[in-house]
Amino acid sequence: MSRSSLHLDSPRQPLARTGAGSPAPASNAGAAPATPASTPSPSLPRSGGDHWRYSSQLNQQLTAAQRALGFVDGLAGQLEALKGELSGQLTQRRVDSARLARGIEQVAQHWSQRGAASGGSLDSRLQFRLAADARQTFTVRGLEIANLTQGAPETLVFFSGEPGSGPAAVKVGEPLSEAALLAALGRALAPSGIQPQLDEQGQLQFSVAETAWQGVRERFSLRGGGIRFPAGQPQHLKLQPTEQALQPQQWQSADHAGTRQTLQKVLRALDQLQLSRAAISRAMAEVRHAIAQLSQMSEQLWADGFVNDFNARFNTPDSESGLYEVVPALLGVSRYRVLSLLALP
Repeated sequence: MSRSSLHLDSPRQPLARTGAGSPAPASNAGAAPATPASTPSPSLPRSGGDHWRYSSQLNQQLTAAQRALGFVDGLAGQLEALKGELSGQLTQRRVDSARLARGIEQVAQHWSQRGAASGGSLDSRLQFRLAADARQTFTVRGLEIANLTQGAPETLVFFSGEPGSGPAAVKVGEPLSEAALLAALGRALAPSGIQPQLDEQGQLQFSVAETAWQGVRERFSLRGGGIRFPAGQPQHLKLQPTEQALQPQQWQSADHAGTRQTLQKVLRALDQLQLSRAAISRAMAEVRHAIAQLSQMSEQLWADGFVNDFNARFNTPDSESGLYEVVPALLGVSRYRVLSLLALP
């Protein structure tokens, strides 16, 4: 785990596909919205270059988690209110669609502020990223694993249009393996900030910083060799963003059928928020623990102590007990997730 880019994804599997482990017990997601972002982060005295730099990063990460928690609690409160309205309306013979539409609009407005309100620590699938580097994932038609690792060899040249990044060539086709393809794409697209990865089904997808998404969507293009993609002038690629955790703009309230479907979507959203809140709370606890440790020792002593403790735990006759602590955190981590991580440049 990189000290400068620590992040934690929400553990929910259906929506947050890159998460891992079992969710920790979460508090009631429907509680009144809290304002943890206003709580000052514990500060540490300046005691040396590296120590201070690491301490500052931890404080920034704690602030990001507090902002994310405030957004999640506020959204959960609105969804709980909407759930009550939807349930009440379904017990009546006539649905007040205008009233329900106002509640849905409030949720939509709150959701549209996700990036700014959370400081970039929550992505569109409600995955929490402690480094506040939320990314947009997307797929590209024609860029599928089977299509790129099988068939005749061909050189694809990518053009992201991002300043400072030029054309990037990748040779695809047999006998390229999945791991080799990810590594090649990762090296070629790294200057543009685009990362290839595999989802939990083993399908190829890409991600880019949310702040750069619109530019990439407008300018990402490719020139092929006439086998999978045309040669000659680069062709603009149609990027398909992955589905967001909430899509309130699609929720209906005109009749009982639409209202009932919306209620089911609200309930699923509340479940997802509960898992996200649990992930954020765990991350905050870990950061506070690290801050407490750093306030009592230097960074080098802290790192040495961690390594020694880890080695001692897993190199003793009863190390199986330690293994039992690690295994739950690895449940749900597929080979595709491992390949994606290993392919990072």
